[in-house]
Amino acid sequence: MKKSLLILSAFIAVHAPAQSTHAIKVSHASQYEDFIEIGIEMDKPMSKFELIGLDTMTVASPRNSVLKENKDYPLNYNYNNGRGFVRRYNIPDKKVKTVHITGIISYFTPSEANGSYIDLGTLKNIQRNTNLVGKKISEKNQDLYFSIINAEMFHKVFPDFKYKSDADKDYRKPDFESFDIMYAYRYNNKQKLLFFINDDPDPGYNNLSVRDKKTGIIYKLVRLKKNMPQSERDQIKVELMIENEKSVRKIPFELKDVAIQSK
Repeated sequence: MKKSLLILSAFIAVHAPAQSTHAIKVSHASQYEDFIEIGIEMDKPMSKFELIGLDTMTVASPRNSVLKENKDYPLNYNYNNGRGFVRRYNIPDKKVKTVHITGIISYFTPSEANGSYIDLGTLKNIQRNTNLVGKKISEKNQDLYFSIINAEMFHKVFPDFKYKSDADKDYRKPDFESFDIMYAYRYNNKQKLLFFINDDPDPGYNNLSVRDKKTGIIYKLVRLKKNMPQSERDQIKVELMIENEKSVRKIPFELKDVAIQSK
């Protein structure tokens, strides 16, 4: 399966309230062996204070047959600080050459002023094993959760946890000293949250993620840097963004006669 992508020239001017107008375009629309992939781009700064998420997107054939979204492949369904996102769809029974795309983008601008941004400070000073979302927010939405955790908390939730770092290695317990930061989070479609660790929404390498089936909370152990000293770990910066009505603007878009390229 070829991986080259063709940048298409489908543009639309999006009419947003007041002072800003954002151009939205199709970055690629490609049919592979198992799915059709649609990439959407928005003209915006790449900033942690200007985030985009896809609220809805409908892809239909010229005969108004709606394509079914394919969720067999891992994709990010939360906000991101880039300019685009990708969705994949099942290949319809009848071949389609063009599609009509409509949807709504959520434009999230977190700030302290609108109550959607929390600067948690540096790792050394952050309380462990407690919900850092804050009482005022968590009382209204108890599913929201973000916590910096330690090894004791991980052991409490997963007392017998072992894993393989490579397929040819034996199962073993996590070496907590090899990770630079450990955290846990949960959100829902009603209200999303995301976090930046040293200005990165998905930091590190050799990361370990485990989901607690009882609570739905995801526990993540992250290595940011090889042989990071404790003094540097202490200065890891953590920021939390939690959407609310004041901070999210809905931007509708429509893209007509988008050509599907076979790969």
